[in-house]
Amino acid sequence: MHSPPYCQVPMVNIDYMAHQEQYDPSTLLDYGEHATDSGYETVWTSDHFHPWFHTEADSGFAWSWLGAATERLDGPIGTCVTPATGHYHPGMIAQAFATLQHLHDDRVLLGLSTGEAMNETPLGFDWPEYPERRDRLEEALEIIRALWGDDEWVSDDVGDRIDEDGFVTYDGERFELDEAKLYTMSERSPEIHIAANGPSTARLAARYADGFVTVKKGEEYTERLYPAIRRYAEEEGNDPDAIETTLLVTASYHSDYEQALEATRPWHATTQNVFDRALADPRDIEAEGEKATREEVEEKFLIADDPSAIASQLEEYAEMGFDRIAVANTSPDPEQLFEVMNDDVIPSL
Repeated sequence: MHSPPYCQVPMVNIDYMAHQEQYDPSTLLDYGEHATDSGYETVWTSDHFHPWFHTEADSGFAWSWLGAATERLDGPIGTCVTPATGHYHPGMIAQAFATLQHLHDDRVLLGLSTGEAMNETPLGFDWPEYPERRDRLEEALEIIRALWGDDEWVSDDVGDRIDEDGFVTYDGERFELDEAKLYTMSERSPEIHIAANGPSTARLAARYADGFVTVKKGEEYTERLYPAIRRYAEEEGNDPDAIETTLLVTASYHSDYEQALEATRPWHATTQNVFDRALADPRDIEAEGEKATREEVEEKFLIADDPSAIASQLEEYAEMGFDRIAVANTSPDPEQLFEVMNDDVIPSL
């Protein structure tokens, strides 16, 4: 059940956000194990074609990595987030994550979003305006739920196009299925969590999803996004308390604060509202990050030289009403943050 934004004794799960952009896939699996050993619950991973920066970047394929993670990691795993705009057909997304759910003994979470240009234009796909991307995401959600046989999530219009053997025909404006069926499934479907930074996408989360993920915090979340999610869920006839809320935070820890601050540099472009812009070349994205001010960087990221400062900030986020906080690790020495989280921070929460 969601804690209201004014809750004084928050209950929150701490997750690990494994960025494919920052570490090679093998190292990232090692860090995933460090995280689960340190008390993090869920391991999320990014799903991009190009990374958010150019210098010393990586760009592993999330689906391959998650396949390896089913053998290496205990606990829930998922993407944060998979773009459902163009280069992935939703039928392939449905098949990939149904297979992961079959392989993994725990929860598999499919994070979905309207995507970014860096996932589409390098592969020759178009990059439409937001309303079109939102409509594509909605069609993707309809297709994935139908192929998974999630009848309670499927509208009557879509349900009428599923035959008695479970073959799905879908004739959308953007995606199609012609008597498609998944043959490898588990007793339960993966969960769907939608990345929502505004009310329009939040409506899709309320209609189709088990949860939503956001980078919004403070009044943007408590006064705008959180009430919208609850209102839309009620309008859809769904229980707003059943929708899990996750905040994505990038953290850097070092006993020398200035070193911790400098280690956030690869992510500085995310302070410049790059998410919806048609930026696809990591060199251009990185250049945008050079515009970031110290104030913007300290506002955006969790930067700390003391474990108590990390715990205090996470408690503040929890009091906004989040069920989960997914913490990315961009520290100068990533293993130090895992140790601090295990020894001092997570036990205190």
